[in-house]
Amino acid sequence: MAHANTLYLAHESVDCYEYLYEEAKRLNHDYEPLPFEIETFFGQKVKLRKSDGRLKKTVRLINLGSNTSNYRLSDTYSKYAYLSYIAIQCWVDTAISRSPSMINHLCEGLSTLQHVSLSDEALNNEAVFAKEIASQLSRLILENKDNQRVWLSIRAFANYAIENCYWGFDETLVFKLAETKIKNHGQKARVSLLDHEYGPFTRSEIGEITQALQNDDVTIHERVMIKLAMQFGLRPIQLALLRESDIYYDTSKLGWYINIPRVKGKVSQLRRNQNNFVLRELSDDLANEIGELIKQDAVRSLTHPKGTPLPRPLFKREQVDKELIVDDKLTEYAWHKNSNALTHKFISLGKRLNIFSRHVKDDNGGPTLLRISCYRFRYTLGTRMVLEGKTPEEVAIALDHGSTDSVQHYFRYNRDLIDFIDDTFDSSIVLENAVMRWKGFLIDENDSSVGGRLIRTSSIASLGKCLKQASCEFHPTVSCYGCGKFRPFKNADHQAQLKVIEAEREFVQQHSSGPVKHQLNEALQGAIEICEAQKLLNKESDS
Repeated sequence: MAHANTLYLAHESVDCYEYLYEEAKRLNHDYEPLPFEIETFFGQKVKLRKSDGRLKKTVRLINLGSNTSNYRLSDTYSKYAYLSYIAIQCWVDTAISRSPSMINHLCEGLSTLQHVSLSDEALNNEAVFAKEIASQLSRLILENKDNQRVWLSIRAFANYAIENCYWGFDETLVFKLAETKIKNHGQKARVSLLDHEYGPFTRSEIGEITQALQNDDVTIHERVMIKLAMQFGLRPIQLALLRESDIYYDTSKLGWYINIPRVKGKVSQLRRNQNNFVLRELSDDLANEIGELIKQDAVRSLTHPKGTPLPRPLFKREQVDKELIVDDKLTEYAWHKNSNALTHKFISLGKRLNIFSRHVKDDNGGPTLLRISCYRFRYTLGTRMVLEGKTPEEVAIALDHGSTDSVQHYFRYNRDLIDFIDDTFDSSIVLENAVMRWKGFLIDENDSSVGGRLIRTSSIASLGKCLKQASCEFHPTVSCYGCGKFRPFKNADHQAQLKVIEAEREFVQQHSSGPVKHQLNEALQGAIEICEAQKLLNKESDS
């Protein structure tokens, strides 16, 4: 849960849900107890347990601007303790991070987990469990295809389990559910994969996120977290396990590299096997930002309460985890943020970035905030690699899969993904939405109210102004188009620069596999949108 205002039973108290914890611990090697009190999405403090320690059957939640209602909660969502445990944690997590309207769906939908039936082997064999749970959840969706609350709940349950790395739940489940077609407001929609809330980001959404990361209220910790997820498709647990020592400069290859821990399978959890890492090249800009993060954290002394220095994670807790220092095998992770904390960090940052989805509406038909999660960047990387012509082996390696079986679905939906990710870019409505963020930034060349230095293509031609205070290490006149500090001139020849970027991108795609490709993709997207913004402004001035 990893929420500052979540309260639990005292350690000396006897918890009646030990049977749930034992099953979660048996499969995951770890568990988090059920809370006694939480603070909801709207700041309401709510007790979830009765005086006897059992969960309340109904919880009264305030839905600001709407109503106050009683919402059902259960400790027996399934005949399997493991599924009940995950379902309860999903309910609690949703109450903390989402408005009560989603809880309303879960109250009805999670109860259908009673109809899940697993073989005896499933709860002892992860591969068998993954196959059976995917089949069972797909069946529930089909049986309840006319009940939106149910299939929304099943999707939310599956995504919660995947994002929190529960045993037996991985991306394969997402793709299995994606095969299940259901009706949604008269149109066919797919659950999860081709979904504008949980699926891969569109090009315009990636562009908006990249630019929003330049905002002054985005910390260096948050910027590095998002960029690592965006560039390498890391799971939350991989981000949680990273350490400062995993980033280094290779003097023989003259490049920056990062050692990323692999996490698939019980034998590869945590950092126990020193050979269980995958080496990836870092772009100079991301390496510089990670260096800035490490330098900023250098003043913090990460020690055992007894004074012994402990390993320095890249993403650090505010205070040492006292539960971990009790176990000698886990002490070295006492300063690591856990995957739950990072998952919530993505969600909270998404709210602060204040980017509205062009596709997802709320119950009243209004736009909702773009949902940002670690796994959405992962899905985006996988789909992009397919569109770039990568082989199943390359995609599997990039996404840390042991075989190509778990990535075949990316290729199966190749045509759909092209249409989905490209966001039907020929649509004038979509283009207009995509360039709105540049319309406020386009400036006149003689506008003295905007400071910054000139970005020149020659001694007589300028593209705009750069608001960065320090020198920029990015590609001159190219990377500007993917940067939120760029203020393009209204009458500059951005169309000519677009052609330059396209040519350079084509060259790099043919001769390089390094991270510079991602920078060029962002620059290309920004240049396209600025050119379209110019057209819109010209139309407005002519009319």
